Amino acid sequence: MRKKKNAFTLIELLAVIVILAVILVISIPRILDVIETSKKDSIKSSARMIINSAEKKNMIDKVNGSTEEVTCDNSVKLSKEDYESCKITIDEEGKATINLVGKGKFDGYKCIGTNDNLACGQVESITLPLNGKEYIEKLYNNELSRIENGLKKDNTEDQNIRYYGSNPNNYVRFNNELWRIIGIFGNNVKLIRSEKIGNLSWDSSDSTINSGFGVNQWGESKDADGNNYVGANLQIYLNKRYYGGDTTIKCYSRFNMEKTCPTNILDDIAKTLIDNHIWNTGAINYNSIAKSFDTVEFYKAERGTLNGKMCSSGTYCDDIVTRTTEWTGYIGLPYVTDYAYASSESVCETNMKAQDSSNNYICKNNNWMYRSSTMWYLSPFAQPAYAHSVLLVLDNGNVNYGKASDLYSVYPSIYLKNNVIIESGNGTSSNPYILKLGK
Repeated sequence: MRKKKNAFTLIELLAVIVILAVILVISIPRILDVIETSKKDSIKSSARMIINSAEKKNMIDKVNGSTEEVTCDNSVKLSKEDYESCKITIDEEGKATINLVGKGKFDGYKCIGTNDNLACGQVESITLPLNGKEYIEKLYNNELSRIENGLKKDNTEDQNIRYYGSNPNNYVRFNNELWRIIGIFGNNVKLIRSEKIGNLSWDSSDSTINSGFGVNQWGESKDADGNNYVGANLQIYLNKRYYGGDTTIKCYSRFNMEKTCPTNILDDIAKTLIDNHIWNTGAINYNSIAKSFDTVEFYKAERGTLNGKMCSSGTYCDDIVTRTTEWTGYIGLPYVTDYAYASSESVCETNMKAQDSSNNYICKNNNWMYRSSTMWYLSPFAQPAYAHSVLLVLDNGNVNYGKASDLYSVYPSIYLKNNVIIESGNGTSSNPYILKLGK
């Protein structure tokens, strides 16, 4: 008799196919992960080599007195088949920042950052339009886009997401002008005008009140006699004239002397996007917090319960205005902590008045909010014998205070409504974000 040969049954063949499919399902993602990791590590290694070569060349050029610009091409030989573009920038301390874009075997990959903070990989595509807060959070949650766009979380208890560095991608077309995003605070995106609207007093008064140097109370209040106090001159101008269009509102300098007001106003579309927001107007204590200029403590004080008047009488403290620590309105000013956290210098997270060995103020370095003119900020400065002091940042980057009646640069700041949509753009100055009101 012929011997019967055994063969696979249909069920057995199906079982084998299923097992193979399961193995493929499990193994393919792992293989792809290995390939992804290998590509990322490889382009990252190349980026570090370029950074190190560029920093070395920069150091040698300084010693030799050469003024040649340091580039990727003159620092190291790159494969034209593997890299689409390469850009190197060198800061004042000789630290190199790279933007390396791959092609060929590195197609879709890029590296951005410094040796200390280098991110490499594939940038996730985010489809617009999208709610502003959600969009910025998505940018932050991707390591590569976080560094590329200049985003970080601050070290406060609120962990706000902020834009930092010399020129992050935070430009917005607003009021048919360029504004910039400071960051996300709660559910709201906060903006600041890119250019000043002019030089104005924070507040003024006649010579009988605080010697004509103004009152450091931003919002509406009462006085000791129960009379209404309408608020600081700058607050009134920004909210009644700049926002409200009331051209009868006047601007002042010391001793209530009238000054020509800027002609800028907000258009109707811009006004629909602005939130009627609660602004914290807590004061910075001269006797304690201001001694250390601790950034986190300043942040707490801005949102604290101390008002701007520590004194009860005297030549520079004879107003009778009741101070408040909150104000609700449309247009305000930035906080000095906004300025400190805008710097990429890590020391500014703990000391906004830090200085280098040459006594230069460090926080102005690599800081998109730094201006070469003295700039007003929102918070009052509470100190003995003075009821007119307000925080500012001097043209040398020094966080300090001045008399409310002094004339300094004004950069309006606003909070967007939480349903504002980023419709298009990438946040660069040439392609700023375009906003619209969502449902």
